[in-house]
Order: sequence, then structure tokens, then C-alpha cells
Amino acid sequence: MKKFINVFIVTLFFVFSFYLIGYAETVVMNDGKEYKGNIHHQDDNVVFIVCKEDIIKLNKSDIKEIKEDEKAKKKSGDLVIDNDTDVVKKNNETILQIGYDFYGEYLHKGHEKETDFLKGITFSAKYYHFFIDELGVGLGANLQSSRELQDIPGKVYFVPAYISLKLRSIPTEPYKYGYVAGNLGYNFFFPVSDYDTYLNDEKGGLFYSISLGIVYNHFLFELTCAIHSGSAKIKSTDYKIDIEYKTYTFSVGYVF
Repeated sequence: MKKFINVFIVTLFFVFSFYLIGYAETVVMNDGKEYKGNIHHQDDNVVFIVCKEDIIKLNKSDIKEIKEDEKAKKKSGDLVIDNDTDVVKKNNETILQIGYDFYGEYLHKGHEKETDFLKGITFSAKYYHFFIDELGVGLGANLQSSRELQDIPGKVYFVPAYISLKLRSIPTEPYKYGYVAGNLGYNFFFPVSDYDTYLNDEKGGLFYSISLGIVYNHFLFELTCAIHSGSAKIKSTDYKIDIEYKTYTFSVGYVF
């Protein structure tokens, strides 16, 4: 089961990594300048073309010709176009993140003593759909590196999967906004090394977190507080323990 979860998450990351906009058109301007990208909208007045990370608005009167590339994969339907402004908003977002868990507390519930974690890394993949400019609903998954406990031998890691509600400021060109996101879901709990020999009947539990962040030119910077939970039995006594793990994470990422 553990290997299956790891393979699934890694595969998910590779899929998202290749979520790139293919070049489908070349727009040639009257002055000879060319824009290679993917046209998401055009009418009698303007053309909106996505060139790598930039969304560019071109006046139709300044365009000499548009060359089509039928071999490239085209994407459509994920932009909101307003001919009266240079702002282009995306209805859908795919996000890849890597985070540094700079502090964590691990607790066997019912025991007063907490143990601090050594630092760890968390990878995240998320997808959002925005029903209005400011509010989006999404799905996400995290994969933690295994991390040691200071007072307990062995290591553990958690793999959360969750739904997310994201409230953002209205994005501006070239895609800048601030946001707050709340996440709720289930996390798998995996003890490893010596800690795994100490426990059996391991189960996951509720996961929830809150994040504050900004997006600047598609780059994301985020601070997150998360609560992970699980349960297990101590092999020697068959005594059940409930587990809570709190993390504080700083992440960087990219918004597609």
C-alpha cells in the first residue's frame, strides 16, 4: 500500500509537470515582430495570445497575419476575456509546490509530552476551478519526506488528499494576486524504520490546514499551518494511541 501511494503521487506530479501550453499559432505584426503561442480568443478588434508565461493583448489592426500550426495541441475555455482591459483571468489553475516544514509538533493524544520533528520537505499538487473571479474550489494532494522524531526511534510521514476552498483578490496582468485557502480531507499515516516495528494497525485520519500566500508572475509563495491525524496500536500492549502532527510550512510553487 505504501509503495502504491508513493507511485501514485509521483505519477501525479509528472502528469502536472507536462501540463504546458503548446505553441499553436504565430502572430506576425505589421512591424515584423512575431508572437509564438496559443490564441485563446480573437474577434474583430483584439487577439489574446499566451506566450510561455505571458498573456498578451494585440490590436487586430496591428496584425499582418496569423500562421496556424496544426500539429501543436491547443487549449481553450480557461480564460475570461474582457476587451476593455488588459487583464486576463484564468478560470482554472494547476499548481505545483515544494515546501520546507520548518517546524512540527508530534503528539500521542492523552500524553502531555510532545516531541518536535526534525525538518522535512513536502511536495504538493493542486487543481482549482474558479466559479467567480475571487472564489475557487479545488483538489490537492501532498507527499512528505520521512522525518525523524527526537524522543521516539524511527521515522514517519503523512500523505494527505483534500478539497480546498480558495479566496483570492482579483488577479491583474501579468497574473498577480493574494489569497487565503482552507483545506479539508484525509491523510494516510505511515510509520517507518524502528517506529514501524513499535506499532501495528496504523490508520490515517482527518487532515485540515489554512494557507496564506501571494502569486506574482505565476510564481507562488505560501505559508501553511496544517494538522495531520492518525492512530495505531502499540505491539507490546495492544494499546491504541491517537496521533496528531502539526506542521508549519513555507512553500514556493508555480501556477499554470
